[in-house]
Amino acid sequence: MSEEHIVVVTGIVKFKDKILLLKRNSNMEMHPGKWSFPGGKVISGETLFQTLQREVKEETGLEILDNKKYISDYTFTRPSGKNTIGFCFLVNAKSQNVKLSKEFTDSSWIIPKDIESYDSIPYLREEVKKAFNI
Repeated sequence: MSEEHIVVVTGIVKFKDKILLLKRNSNMEMHPGKWSFPGGKVISGETLFQTLQREVKEETGLEILDNKKYISDYTFTRPSGKNTIGFCFLVNAKSQNVKLSKEFTDSSWIIPKDIESYDSIPYLREEVKKAFNI
């Protein structure tokens, strides 16, 4: 069994009083067709925040401000069997003008409590509750 871990970072991207959800396309390895936060794998040499800046830009076209709030860390095993450790941060976007990458089919700016009505990746609801004390 491989002891290597994949490290990922996700962002609850906030603009004014809303947060951004992205709908994953149907051929993604993890959670196809579910609503998620932007994020992705850390590349060697990057900090968690640099990864988050890069991934948010690649996936949404948005730039995020330098302030971040740590929300949680989590672990899971990918379908490939690789262990993954992830970190979630609350960050603020400079605008709400999303330009989606091909990884996603839709985006939505929502009030945090409305996460309950989206078919999202299971742990997302908990992250939003922690971030906004819901």
